[in-house]
Amino acid sequence: MAARSCGAGLVVAILSFGIAAACVARTLDVPGGYASIAAAIDVAVAGDEIVVAPGTYAENLVVATGVTVRGGGPDRASTTLQSANPEAPVVVVYLATGEARFENLSLVVSGSGSGMEMAGSAEGAVRVVNCAFSVGLESVGVVVLGGELIAESSLFRGPAAAVQGPVGAVGILVGLGAAAAIRNCDFAYFADAIRTSGGTGLAVNACSVGYSATGIAVRNQLSDSTTIQLASNHIYGCTTGVLLAGAVATAAIQENTILDCGSGPFRVAAGTCGGGGEAFSGILLGAANIVPQRDLLCPDEESGFWPAGFFE
Repeated sequence: MAARSCGAGLVVAILSFGIAAACVARTLDVPGGYASIAAAIDVAVAGDEIVVAPGTYAENLVVATGVTVRGGGPDRASTTLQSANPEAPVVVVYLATGEARFENLSLVVSGSGSGMEMAGSAEGAVRVVNCAFSVGLESVGVVVLGGELIAESSLFRGPAAAVQGPVGAVGILVGLGAAAAIRNCDFAYFADAIRTSGGTGLAVNACSVGYSATGIAVRNQLSDSTTIQLASNHIYGCTTGVLLAGAVATAAIQENTILDCGSGPFRVAAGTCGGGGEAFSGILLGAANIVPQRDLLCPDEESGFWPAGFFE
């Protein structure tokens, strides 16, 4: 069990001035020092790191401080977290400030739960680095209802059945008032690999998104303050590569490659184009995108709506 340690020079407190000793962050080991991850979280404070040894852990975790939870194995497959209650999230984060970090872990989601949920009251950030999310048919990898998600170099996989229609697994869902920055991640086999429904901001950069009903879906019905930035992504084998619908302030779509998408590589809900929701409103900017299935673009150039920056 890790104890908070202080250097000898820091132990001395000048009591007359009310100056307390400062201590360094701790490393808490599971199961070596603590029998469960939850037990370590209960005593951790902001800045502490919880290192979880390889193995499978069935727990439902609640994180309310800026701690790091890191798998201690050689890769993210070594340490697996799964829900003790399949209808509840594996991890719920209530973070008023600061940043919590999850690294080198696999999260397995079944039932109607999620791998991770950032509560609507959250105002801090959650950083997910080198993690893997395995998502069931009615599940979501990460639900962002508050604060900001930063996902980096992580893998998201749903079941193949999710590709058949709009009801099914979602990789990352960004809700009203939340934000997400997603970089260098890999998604496949979802109804929507990435979906925002009123988030304040979505940035997806250098990701691989494949074999989903919709690769990236913007279905904003309530907010017109959302900004969308999609850059340098490789989107392939989806029914629809990118869908924009609803109220968006600005959507900047730059240097993406969208290949082999059946119904349309890039679809904007405007006029007769449809799109399954409210017509897109906002500024749409395109630059240096590669969309070879030009006959499937929606709407087409003749509508007067299609911007520059989309080409074969």
